[in-house]
Amino acid sequence: MVSMKNRRNRRSARAMPRLASPRGIVLIDALIAVVIFSIGIVGMVSLLGTASKLSGDAQYRTNAAMFADQVVSLMWTDATASLVNDFSSPGGAQFKLWSQTIDCASPTRGTGCLPGSASYPPTIKITAVPNSPSDFLVTVTVNWRAPNDLGPHNYVSTTQIGP
Repeated sequence: MVSMKNRRNRRSARAMPRLASPRGIVLIDALIAVVIFSIGIVGMVSLLGTASKLSGDAQYRTNAAMFADQVVSLMWTDATASLVNDFSSPGGAQFKLWSQTIDCASPTRGTGCLPGSASYPPTIKITAVPNSPSDFLVTVTVNWRAPNDLGPHNYVSTTQIGP
């Protein structure tokens, strides 16, 4: 004879739902981990591409600043009387020599050239400083366009030159 206590235990065991088998849980955990890891890798690769582009842009800006400083230093060594004739763009003799060192396609290019500078040539504007006839205000604009850029970039340097 079955006691009342045993019947109650049997009923409660039948009434409780059975737990699902944990066999597939490990596979789902592994798949979620792979998806999260893949998203992280894709993010790292995109950051690498952006960092590479920004590094190239910084190199072009550095080269442009170097070229502007180079032509200003040439102007300081030139006689101020011939400054306008020698360095004004586009016809000055020293300007023509200097602008050829910027162009990457030129056979006389410098060590660091700027792409697209033939399409977007540099300019030098020389004006007399008011109330100081022997001083000149020189504005050098160096332009370039990187291979994958949509438009040109420029670097502008303004210097006062005098005896």
